[in-house]
Amino acid sequence: MNGILNVQQLNVEVASKKLISDISFGLDQGDYLCILGPNGAGKSTLLKALMGIVKTASGDITLNQQSVSQLSQKQLAQHISYVPQAHGRQLNFNVADFIKMGRFPYHSAFSDWTSTDKQAMDRAIDITNISDFLSRQMQTLSGGESQRVMIAAALCQQTPLLLLDEPTSFLDPHHQVEVHQLIRQLNQQHNISIIEVSHDLNHAAHHSKHILALKNGKTLWYGQSVELLQSSHLQDLYDQQFVFTPHPQTGAMVALPCELSNDVS
Repeated sequence: MNGILNVQQLNVEVASKKLISDISFGLDQGDYLCILGPNGAGKSTLLKALMGIVKTASGDITLNQQSVSQLSQKQLAQHISYVPQAHGRQLNFNVADFIKMGRFPYHSAFSDWTSTDKQAMDRAIDITNISDFLSRQMQTLSGGESQRVMIAAALCQQTPLLLLDEPTSFLDPHHQVEVHQLIRQLNQQHNISIIEVSHDLNHAAHHSKHILALKNGKTLWYGQSVELLQSSHLQDLYDQQFVFTPHPQTGAMVALPCELSNDVS
């Protein structure tokens, strides 16, 4: 593989418990990979391993043919940016100052703010459309507003790869759609490679390019997103039966979980 990111036979153990077992995948520039799986499947652990936060027991992660283990955290932050779940974190910053922190990989403790920094920040603000609340405190933002600011700070890092951990969790339907549209814009218009952990099966199947499905820390399925809904692995992934029906607006096939039988004798 010669993509922007390559993961080969990755294993992660914590306190002698194997959390990730023998995972391999690749990501090309401009790709959009969704990671699916039930709770406890190892999705967030995999993101943390990619960022160097969690130590790997064995295997290799390379960015542009360079091993992540050879990169400092500051160097790694010039390649990968990260957006956490939208869970209303109480951050004691105003919006503008929080976004500025996205430039930390390019600065030392005493370096000055440059025109390059300003251009990166202005571009991030423009793309995410958050200029109206730059002076507000982070804790006053709604979930949707906060997540757009988080994405703006990640864009300010100017990395080719963006990781998102369930970016629409805890958001109402309007803001879920808004954030997903923004992520697709970053991918399609700005050629940013995306890895998104998601529980939204239909979003992943119809808007990402590839899907990595994890169960019990192992790869259950990996391939082109459009093929997942046709795969027999879907029921195995969630221990759940699904029915399939065309979307009333787009005609695209969507999966709906079947209700569990509740026979009472």
